[in-house]
Amino acid sequence: MPRPNDGSGYIHGYSDAEAERLLEQAEFLARWVMPGVDLDGVERLLEPGVGVGAETRLLLRRWPSLRIVGVDVSEDSLARARRVLDGDVARGAVSLVRASAAALPLDDAAFDGAFVCWLLEHVPDAARVVAECARCLRPGGRLSATEVYNTSLYVEPRRPIIDRYFAAVGEAQRASGGHPEIGARLGELAARAGLRVERLRFVPVLGDGRDPDGRAALIRYFRELLRSAAPQVRAAGTFPDADLPELWAAFADVERAPDALLCYTFAQLDARKP
Repeated sequence: MPRPNDGSGYIHGYSDAEAERLLEQAEFLARWVMPGVDLDGVERLLEPGVGVGAETRLLLRRWPSLRIVGVDVSEDSLARARRVLDGDVARGAVSLVRASAAALPLDDAAFDGAFVCWLLEHVPDAARVVAECARCLRPGGRLSATEVYNTSLYVEPRRPIIDRYFAAVGEAQRASGGHPEIGARLGELAARAGLRVERLRFVPVLGDGRDPDGRAALIRYFRELLRSAAPQVRAAGTFPDADLPELWAAFADVERAPDALLCYTFAQLDARKP
């Protein structure tokens, strides 16, 4: 569930189509992600890995008084974020900075909160990024982090080619320095950065027979997520191109199945600087 990252190995690329997919992704996943984000009382927020501003829009919708400093290493992503957030930038609610999240050009203790979402899976040194967030937090400031735990994906009816391709995406991500299971490390990373872990939980995203339309939408979401990684997987050589038609046909079979099920779990952390 990624977005433009703080490194060169972003598994989904930086195309216009990917930028649009990220905006749609944020809206689609908000029903699961945003209930677990608590920024009440935060005035000045750091958002490393701001990408195209997809999550920023949601944060301002819920907390319109926030003042957000978004940081990203990609100028292309920041240019898109300026368009997406043009009104918020104009009124001073958002400032955008080009920099590495592992070396933030920001003052110590300058923020009440930090928000990290779908970033740490892509960076080569997740511990350094969390440590930089901690440095920039004032005493009592909080970190909210939402990250992937990709080994949790489970699909029925079982289609081994879907499992094989998802593993190939993870292999390509690791080869570029990423970590597709980083959600399981959030508590450890926060503690190493000197933060006090207040809550660490795993959140299920489930599509089943109780809501067939919602289930179909979730299956299509994951299909498009995986499709967006195909060029990078091809470049990494972790999955044969010749098998891609079978993969997309398998997703279509699952979506049509009356007893289909898709379950995925991501991790969320709340931590505070003593």
